[in-house]
Amino acid sequence: MSAFAEMVRPSLARIGAPGDGYATDRDPYWGSGFFIAPGWLLTCAHVVGKGGAAVCRGESAMSVTWLERTRADGWAERTGTGTARLLAPGLEAAQAVRDRWSFPDLALVRVSGADDVPCLWLADREAGPRTPVGLYGWSVQTGELGIRHGDGEIAGADARALLLTGSLPVGGLSGGPVLDLRHGSVIGVIKGRRTEDGVAVPVTALSELLDLRDGGRTVREVLRAHDLHHLRRLEDSSLSAPFPAYPDWTAFQAELPGHAPSVTGIGAELRTRLYGHLAHLPPPAGAGEVVHLVEDVKEQVRGERLLSLVLRNVRTWREGAGLLSGLRTLQPGGGGTLVDLDAVLLYAAKVARKTAWERADEVDPARLGAFTSWIAGQAAGHRHWAVGEAIRALLEGIDNPQGPIDHRQGPIDNPQGPSATREGEEPLVSELPPPQPPASPAARTDVLVKVGAPMYDGRYPWSVQLIYDGRDVTPVAADDRGVRADELARVLREPLARALSQGDHGEHLAAIEVFLPRRLFDLPVDEWQLLPEPPGGEGTVGDEDAEDEFVDERAMPLGMRRTVVVRDVRRNAQAPSPEWRRRWNGVRKGPLTAETLHGRPAADGHPPGARPGGRFAYYGALTGMADEGVPVYCGPVGGGEGLAAMNDALRAGHSVVLWRRDRHDHEECGAFHRQAADLLKAARHASGLRGPVRDLRIRLADADTARGYGLCGKVAVLFDPPERPPFGAEAMRPPPQAAPGG
Repeated sequence: MSAFAEMVRPSLARIGAPGDGYATDRDPYWGSGFFIAPGWLLTCAHVVGKGGAAVCRGESAMSVTWLERTRADGWAERTGTGTARLLAPGLEAAQAVRDRWSFPDLALVRVSGADDVPCLWLADREAGPRTPVGLYGWSVQTGELGIRHGDGEIAGADARALLLTGSLPVGGLSGGPVLDLRHGSVIGVIKGRRTEDGVAVPVTALSELLDLRDGGRTVREVLRAHDLHHLRRLEDSSLSAPFPAYPDWTAFQAELPGHAPSVTGIGAELRTRLYGHLAHLPPPAGAGEVVHLVEDVKEQVRGERLLSLVLRNVRTWREGAGLLSGLRTLQPGGGGTLVDLDAVLLYAAKVARKTAWERADEVDPARLGAFTSWIAGQAAGHRHWAVGEAIRALLEGIDNPQGPIDHRQGPIDNPQGPSATREGEEPLVSELPPPQPPASPAARTDVLVKVGAPMYDGRYPWSVQLIYDGRDVTPVAADDRGVRADELARVLREPLARALSQGDHGEHLAAIEVFLPRRLFDLPVDEWQLLPEPPGGEGTVGDEDAEDEFVDERAMPLGMRRTVVVRDVRRNAQAPSPEWRRRWNGVRKGPLTAETLHGRPAADGHPPGARPGGRFAYYGALTGMADEGVPVYCGPVGGGEGLAAMNDALRAGHSVVLWRRDRHDHEECGAFHRQAADLLKAARHASGLRGPVRDLRIRLADADTARGYGLCGKVAVLFDPPERPPFGAEAMRPPPQAAPGG
């Protein structure tokens, strides 16, 4: 048996029906799993699903069996009771599609009596094509139940799946680990096979379980226990002393080709210690917290800013460090000096500083002090003084209960010495100017939603993008074939949630700019929610009887938390006109004044059945309006008079317009115009609109509050500055159909 198979064997488990009389009547053997933390088993949801609904809900148990090394140099079986904690998707979702378990198809199982079982190491980043892999699990393929292993490689990806070639999965291997043979880390969970290839779930899909009810607490508990388990085994050799067959994973990985000095500057031991320290910190608030730190570090180490944000669904600090593995400086023609160690140490210092400044009350001061001391020790003897200085500047001012940080101490776990230079490296010249605290503001990231003009069948193409630092765009998702208008809210929910999780970081909530055709200007994007309402509305925001755990920010209307504005998709596909630029400068400087979109006195309101008075009927009044004037309309603008007046407003160059997008009684228009005037007065200029608009939407969301303030209507805002490039202005059409025979 190979060294890999020997290392994996005690962590493998087989899952089946318990033999105590209350099991289901299904097959006694369901599939495989593997331990990733003491007492925690990772497997496929469809493996647990073989036990039936009660097992999936955690109401009935399953049998989990693994092998333990005996003193007689043999193996003995141990069996514990497993209880399902998290499944994605749930059994109901699988049954809805005829027992087809969709991705992520993962389950976490709590196993009694397994707190001393060796655990496998989870990868901190996705694997690429041609990665050599080992597949492990229990099988009955030969007619006898036993451990099966084979070698293959990653052939590529298909949507959310990893494709495997070589030794393919067989019955019973589902839920077993896919191991990267270069680094000794689990990169996937075996799901099954197709005709020509195998299918695995990337282990990074564990992050999707964070969004389940109670998922955040459980997944973070498991990942924390995983990292502390490996750190504990690294530091205490007595844990494996009785059984030489259980060598430490860190020591084993250090001998693998993926951890050679010529490949990476981050040794297995340094990584294990770093992740152990990170496990003691409060988790990041979302993907954006991690991604923006990673981008800041890359810019600092490489000396130039990348052109777009890296779109990653990373939800832990360890995953952020993984994104910096193998990082090289940018040089013409490719290549460059390996600077991943520099980047990872800077990243660690930034995480420590962020925690100390923003979440000090959530971390044990002694743990934070130990982390900062460890970082300082690593940086003290760094081969480039500028890196050490930058890290020291980041750590200054962080209270350390263990005493002052000694920046002169050498690295704790660098066996090559403090000044060792990795093979093929040249000294950095541009190096890192030490940042001066307080740190400069982080780059702002917002979300762009574009809905294109309708196609011949009434379907609207759409895209979701991130705009990073006000300049660079990263695609998130798109559909050039489109959907009907009434399907947009449902279809855009998931990509919007994904984009916003990347854009939120620190105190910044990503804004949403929605580029729309004019007939869709009344689309209620500000009322969309990132989570569908539960059946009967239970547990939604505003339900005073709901338990706290049911209150989820994603269930709130978007406009109550964020800036949500409309932009004109057609105008942004063209170069800005002089009128557009002039009027934007007017509202940007202010003070804003309320005018009417239709040119009549505000007291005339919006009479029922009002129709356009002819072509360019409103253009004269809108052109003569002062540059700081903001047109206000008491009614929808997706058709009739509202649409005609909005067309003229855009021709006249107006970049800020307020209107009421819901149907209403004409008698309410006076109150609407008054509240619009008050809002513009409070804002003073265009950049001040965000707060007053959001406050108004919050007050309007509750009928009693709205009546108490004399408020009415659903407020929509056109906020369409010409000074930014026309992001996403390319045509959105499906590709032409191929000609016959081609």
